[in-house]
Amino acid sequence: MASFLFVAVMVFLLSACDRQSQLVFDGRTMGTTYQVKLVPGEQSVSDGLGQRIQSRLDSLNQTFTTYQQDSELMLLNRAPVDQIYAVSSDMSKVLKTAKEVHQLTSGAFDPTVGALVNLWGFGPDNTGDRIPSEADIAAELALVGFNKLQITPDGANIIRSSDIALDMSAVAKGYAVDAVAELLEGEGFNNYLVEVGGELRLKGLKANKDPWRIAIEAPSLERGLVQKVLIPGDVAVATSGDYRNYFEKDGKRYSHTIDPRTGYPLDHQLASVTIIAETAVFADALATGFMVLGADASLKVAEKNKLAVYLLVKEGDAFKGYYSSAFAPYLSGD
Repeated sequence: MASFLFVAVMVFLLSACDRQSQLVFDGRTMGTTYQVKLVPGEQSVSDGLGQRIQSRLDSLNQTFTTYQQDSELMLLNRAPVDQIYAVSSDMSKVLKTAKEVHQLTSGAFDPTVGALVNLWGFGPDNTGDRIPSEADIAAELALVGFNKLQITPDGANIIRSSDIALDMSAVAKGYAVDAVAELLEGEGFNNYLVEVGGELRLKGLKANKDPWRIAIEAPSLERGLVQKVLIPGDVAVATSGDYRNYFEKDGKRYSHTIDPRTGYPLDHQLASVTIIAETAVFADALATGFMVLGADASLKVAEKNKLAVYLLVKEGDAFKGYYSSAFAPYLSGD
C-alpha cells in the first residue's frame, strides 16, 4: 500500500492509423502518470476536455494524497476521535469499496494500515530503509482495524473510534480511473482507454475497429516483458505486485505491501495479482488484498465469489501462472 505502484499492465503500441484517428491525453497525477486514449467517432470533442481530465485528477489527488497535510485524507486522519466527521462524495465512495473488499478478504485489505506503511518507509516520511523495532510495530499495529472506522448509512459522515491512519494509495488510482471514465461517458464517448499508474478501464474499440489489447507484465526488473496478452472487453483491469517497490537490508528484501494483520511486509512467493472487474476501484483494492492473502487463499475466495484473478507465483527460478475459472475466458487473447 505504498504511495505508488509499478505499471504492470501494458497497452500495445498504436498503429499509424490509430494515431491519426484517436486522441491521447496524458500527464501526471498521484505520484505517477496517466494516459487517456479516446476515439471520437461521430462524437465531437469539446474544447478543454484535456484540462477537465487533468482538473478532475488534480482534485482527486488533493482528496487522497498523504503527501499534503491539507488533503481531505490527512485532515480526516487528524479528525477528533469519537466525533462525527463529514466526508466528500469521492471519499465516501472509496471508503464503501474499501469496506467491501476488507470483508471479502477477511481483513487482508485494510486502508487503516497507514501508520505502518509510513513506519516501514513507504509513506511520505523517509526512514532511510530502517527496520522498525518490534515494539514500534506492535504499537502501530494496535491502531490498525477497519472496525475502528464507522461509516453512516448514507456514507456522508464517519466516526473514528481510535486514532487510525488511513492510506488510500491501494484504491485511489483505481477510483481515479473510474472517475475519468465517468467524465468521458458523460460527454458521450464510448470508445476509450483510461490508465492511471497501471490501473485500467477499457470500453469499445480502437480507431481501426480492433479491440483494445493489453498485456500482463512479467515479473522482472526489466520493464516491458510480456507474461500474458488479454483482450478483456469493456472492463477494468488492475495489477498489484511487490517486485519493484521494496528495499533490501542485510540481505533481506522488504516488500512495500504491509500485511495489516501482522504489521510486517509480505513474505511469500506470490509476485503479482491481476484482477478484471466492472470497476477499477474494486479491482485495485482487491489486487492488493489478494497480494496479502497469498495464492492459495486468493484462489479460494475468487472461486467462491466468481472473481476473475490471475496470479504469478515464484516457483524456484521461474514464475508460474494460476487463474480462477472466471478469468479463463479472457485468456483467449493470448
